[in-house]
Amino acid sequence: MKIVKELSIEKPVEEVWEVLGNQFREIDKWASIISESNVSGEPKLPGVNYSIRSTTATTGKGQQELTGFDAENHILSYKSLSGTPPIVKQVHAKWSLKENGNNGTHLVLDFQAEMKGLGHILAPIAKMKLGKIGDELLDDFKYYVEKGKPHARKLAAK
Repeated sequence: MKIVKELSIEKPVEEVWEVLGNQFREIDKWASIISESNVSGEPKLPGVNYSIRSTTATTGKGQQELTGFDAENHILSYKSLSGTPPIVKQVHAKWSLKENGNNGTHLVLDFQAEMKGLGHILAPIAKMKLGKIGDELLDDFKYYVEKGKPHARKLAAK
């Protein structure tokens, strides 16, 4: 199952990358569904001194392993190691940024979810739920980058 989300952010690409890439470990600062985030693991990619991000979300604990980190082209990717719903085998996510005008950035979030068991039957429902989570995540991200502070939804979640 594939889900692609796109949005425009009214900040230069380097400022957006700072939060997305350089502060990847700090998702708990802006994502309303994440209450805690830590990093660990041996570095595997240039430009990053860890390989695993562990998170505590409203849905439980999870881990993501970085699979790509390209600061020059503003592309970050990871796969889930744990914390996916029982019907999902694994999730792969790729975030990419492109300049959009003088001071804007176009963001694309590409989710790929591998379903297991009855997950294939429930894929339409899962796609709808993952899509809603993706929309909220991007809304939180955009707000944080543009305003420099967490969305009210994040503050209410604390």
